[in-house]
Amino acid sequence: HRGGTETNSILHYHIQRHDQDMSNNEPKQSAKYNLEKKLFHALHDNHIHNPSIKEFKESWSFANSVRSFMKEGNRMTHVLDVAGGHGALAALFLLLVPECESATVIDPAVVKGEVGVKDAWSEYWGEKRLTYRHECLRTGLREELDRILHYNNQDISPTNVLVVACHACQHLTDETLEIASEYGVNIAVMPCCQKDHKGSWKGLSKRLGKSNGNKSNNSQEIASLSFGTIMDLLTAGKMMAWNTGLQANVEYVVKMKLMDSAITLQNRIIMCKSMQRRDDNSNDEEREAAHQRLALAYRRAHKVDKVEKNRIQRWRNAFNESF
Repeated sequence: HRGGTETNSILHYHIQRHDQDMSNNEPKQSAKYNLEKKLFHALHDNHIHNPSIKEFKESWSFANSVRSFMKEGNRMTHVLDVAGGHGALAALFLLLVPECESATVIDPAVVKGEVGVKDAWSEYWGEKRLTYRHECLRTGLREELDRILHYNNQDISPTNVLVVACHACQHLTDETLEIASEYGVNIAVMPCCQKDHKGSWKGLSKRLGKSNGNKSNNSQEIASLSFGTIMDLLTAGKMMAWNTGLQANVEYVVKMKLMDSAITLQNRIIMCKSMQRRDDNSNDEEREAAHQRLALAYRRAHKVDKVEKNRIQRWRNAFNESF
């Protein structure tokens, strides 16, 4: 359903479905619902408008994509949801990941759906904990990470923690990644409203579009990338940089996955799995082996050995002729 808040509300959707069934004189069937449908209907039964249909679908797709990438459930034992609003995304990790014990929403805004998600879904997660911290991520995220990793008596590794941010606007995604990577935890974000504060990449996006639109018969087609796509690729690249996670002695395996564009057009999920940083010696050995292979290929491609042999022969001939 596309449209405003009313037409995208879960309650509106069910009213439409009910009217449609009645008009067709179809008897109500007691079908067996999967978990997704059970949660969806639970929101309706409790008269909850937040999350909307779009937000519910986003959260469901986001959580499942991240769960599939992380694979091991113990990578999501504790979840921190930045700019999570109503808390549906955080709650879904409690429901979908058996190992997930707690989830905290960090958002300065008090959203009406906060109590609603708890009321509708808490019966499905039992003794697990969903909490809200109404605070800016700049302080709230750091303090929550300190609480989980340093102040608890439990032995919790950074690899047991997942920080998520679904549609954290503009620089909030960057700050989420920056703070979380300092602690070496797992991270997954879906950026939106991207900004180029230095102005160097927005122009490239426009030029790529012009080049693609004015092709000549002799020129190759140039792929046109949207500004948002370029900025998200740069963000993923920063997470793969040599010094990212250095403070926590980790490095990141990064993958980007596209959510169904029918759900949202801002659909690029950047997922970062925290891994123990490899020993520098092993990196040097791998690079040296690669260098040797490249050197051999270069010599073959440019016939370096033959040129060198001829050069030495000419030098010998010149040396002999001088006597």
